[in-house]
Amino acid sequence: VVPLPVFKDAKDKTKVAAQSEIVALSDKTFLMLARDSGNGQGLKGDASLYRKIDIVDLSAATDIAGGAFDAADKPVAPKGVLDPSVSPAKLTPFIDMNDKAELGRFGLHNGAPNDKDNLSEKWEAMSLVSVLDPKLPDDYFLFVANDNDFLTQDGFQVGVPYKAEDGANVDTMFLVYQVTLPGLSGNSLVAN
Repeated sequence: VVPLPVFKDAKDKTKVAAQSEIVALSDKTFLMLARDSGNGQGLKGDASLYRKIDIVDLSAATDIAGGAFDAADKPVAPKGVLDPSVSPAKLTPFIDMNDKAELGRFGLHNGAPNDKDNLSEKWEAMSLVSVLDPKLPDDYFLFVANDNDFLTQDGFQVGVPYKAEDGANVDTMFLVYQVTLPGLSGNSLVAN
């Protein structure tokens, strides 16, 4: 059981972040990309409230597969409260994609003005690639990409030109982080 990240929306209501992507680091750990919805370039809500990558560790979590919780009348979290016999996975914050200082280093931002340098809403892809430096065997490039939903003013699909509503023109974007993940080199789940 993975405790899903939550955040406060603009109306101070608690929301569960959307889980857009996971990348296996081992048979017990993975990266999880979580975000809010409806905020970012091309949308009316221009500032994202939550856009983070966490490390999920299953090593001390209870494996509920094939047990009592498979029964329809035995929920693992009745009324949103985890059964006390279950130990959840550990969630560790890793990267805050909305970090103002980091975005600013590359001319990007989160929020107004809602221009081409504002991060778009949907970040839904991740991949790891070794930096291929023998002096940094635990370093990887983490690629994170958005889904622009084909929001363009000069699109062409099925032989017909089109324009997105509201004048939206959202580029495909990639963010690349150099990260250190000790002990990951040699793991068959990650390309080296």
